[in-house]
Parts: sequence; C-alpha cells; structure tokens
Amino acid sequence: MSRITPRIIGQSLTLRFQSLSLALSPALPLSLSLALVFFLALTGLNLASLAAARPALAADRLVCASYPVWLFTRYLNEGRDLFRVELLTNPETGCPHEFAPTPKDLERLTQTKVLVKNGLDLEPYLDRALKVAPPDVEVIDASQGVPTLAAGWGRIDFDGTMVQDSAGQSPAMRPNPHIFLSPKLSLTMMANIAAALSRLDPSGADHYASRLADWELETKSVIEDINRFRDTHRGYKLVTSHGFMDYLAQDMGLAVIADISPLGTEAAPSGQRLSRLAQLIGREKVAAILVDPETNPGVARVFSKDYKIPAAILDTATSGTFDPPIDFYVQVIRENIDLLNRLLPANVQPTPEPPKPVPVPNNPQPVQPPEFD
Repeated sequence: MSRITPRIIGQSLTLRFQSLSLALSPALPLSLSLALVFFLALTGLNLASLAAARPALAADRLVCASYPVWLFTRYLNEGRDLFRVELLTNPETGCPHEFAPTPKDLERLTQTKVLVKNGLDLEPYLDRALKVAPPDVEVIDASQGVPTLAAGWGRIDFDGTMVQDSAGQSPAMRPNPHIFLSPKLSLTMMANIAAALSRLDPSGADHYASRLADWELETKSVIEDINRFRDTHRGYKLVTSHGFMDYLAQDMGLAVIADISPLGTEAAPSGQRLSRLAQLIGREKVAAILVDPETNPGVARVFSKDYKIPAAILDTATSGTFDPPIDFYVQVIRENIDLLNRLLPANVQPTPEPPKPVPVPNNPQPVQPPEFD
C-alpha cells in the first residue's frame, strides 16, 4: 500500500496515491485476512539452507525491520557513510503485523551486522527471520524504556464497563506496539538508536548526537501543536482500528474507547460486533471514527452516515517510498494534526481529561546517548 494523504471519508472515497488514484465505492466489501497465506509462505522457506549458504558479511549493511524505524535511522545516519541503511520490508507494506519476508529478504539478512526494530512485537516475522542472520548480529530495539500502554487500554466494553485489554489477554503480556506515532515517544526511540550507533561507530558519536539534537528541534513545533490541540479539544471520544492511534491520542487528550477490529485481529469484524459497536457509538456520543490506511473504510463510512459523525483516514507513517523527504515523519504528523483540527471543533467549555493510563511494563530504562564535550 502506497502512502495516502490523511483525508476525511465521504460517501465516495478517493485515495490519492503517489501515481495512482483509486475510487472506492460505498459497496466495497470488507477485506479478508491473508495472514494464513503469509504464514504458510514463511513456514515453507528453507531457513536452514539459507543459513548454511551465508556469504561473507557486509560490514556496512544496517537493516531496519519496519518503515518508521527506517525513517528514524535514516535521519540519524544522514551525512555519515559507515552504515548503508536499508529497509527490509517493502515501503508499501504498512504496519508489518502480517508481513512475511521473501527468500530475497532473508538472503539480505544473512549479510547484515546490524538490525533496527521497533520492538514490542510490531515485527513478529523477526522471530523466525533472525534465525538466518549472523550469530553476532547486533539488534537495536528502539522501544527500550518507552512507557507503553496495554493493547486495548481504555476501551469500553459493549456492556458499558471499562476493559483493560480488548483481546482478553494480560496487559503485561501485550503492550501496544504503535509507539512510533507519538512524536514525544519518538524522542526516546531516536535516543536509543543514536546511542547504539554511537557505540558501534565511536568516531561518529558526535554526528549522531548532533542529528539527535536536530530531531528534537524538528519535533518541537509539532509537539507544541499537539499541546495546543489538547488544550482546546481534550476529552473527545473516538473509535479507531487495531489500536494504531492510542499513543498519539493520549498526547492529544483524546479517548479511544473502541476499535472496529482490535489489535491482533486482522479479519473483518463480524456482524454481531458491528451491531454492538453501533450501539456503543450512539450511547457514548463518539465524536469521530479514525482508521488507518490498511483498514477498509467501508465500516467507518456507514457509521459516519448513520450517526452523522465525521470519519477519516490518518497516515500512520508506516508506508511511503524509498526516497521520502528527510522530514517525512514530521510532515505526516503535522498533516494528521491539521486534519483533526478540521474534523473536531474546539470545545466551548473545558472537558475532563481522559483517564490516566497505567503503563505496561516494558524493557529497562533506555540506553542514554553518551555525553560529548
């Protein structure tokens, strides 16, 4: 899936791609999950033979396991040439929950020394794929020390009670992995990556520290915009899809109370779920329905029409091209903020803050970048 511009969903939706315009009619059926096909394809790969045929290592190859961390690593590495930063997934993949690497992808892993991942099981394919990587491969987990939310935290059950985890699993076992969509949390992710690169490339430590400082300046104005939005829009209730917006919503003072499909459930929602979700939308006075580009917008469109509430697609920064502008991430976040400002009116009177979450246990404290003279 190519990157789309964040946009409001109307009666007829047009998705503007880089070089393609695709009209989706309201009658478009909900997509079916292809997870089984992907996993069968992955299981059928001969991992042992790939590992046995491993060629000499390319010391400068650094592979990123998902698009957001590729954007972050690419930003830090700009102007430095020790590492050749590559994206393992296709840039049109989107959230890689169901991604399955091809034999060519796995072959590239046999030739890498460094792999950067989001972590928190955003890239579950790595559990098998890393078996073909060199035994001394350096894995950089960008999520270290990031305060995480339980998958489905803050959702209101269909009977009106608050639930901790929409999938019925222990919150401590299922953190929401979509930390990258919060500019505030991106600072910790970038610090983790910069610290690891500085350790692997000591002569470039000053460079990575400088680029990290540049990132803080790049995101400062966006975070200020988010804080201003929070002051005037906090308290609105939202329905989203598979938990993609939880961290950004928390930054913006918005409450995600339900998902069209919960995180970890890629199949189309059942008729029973949609019926109960419709009741919830009416009862809780939901302000808007926001979906990610991988979610079929048909359900959001129907609810938008029936309940006279806005619906829109937000950009998750999980897809794009192989050569996006270096400030692509900041552009995406700013476009999302602009869209939400158009979608939701400012509150005439202040509304209560959404309930404060209790963070889910994550990795130990992040590795801080070294201090430089």
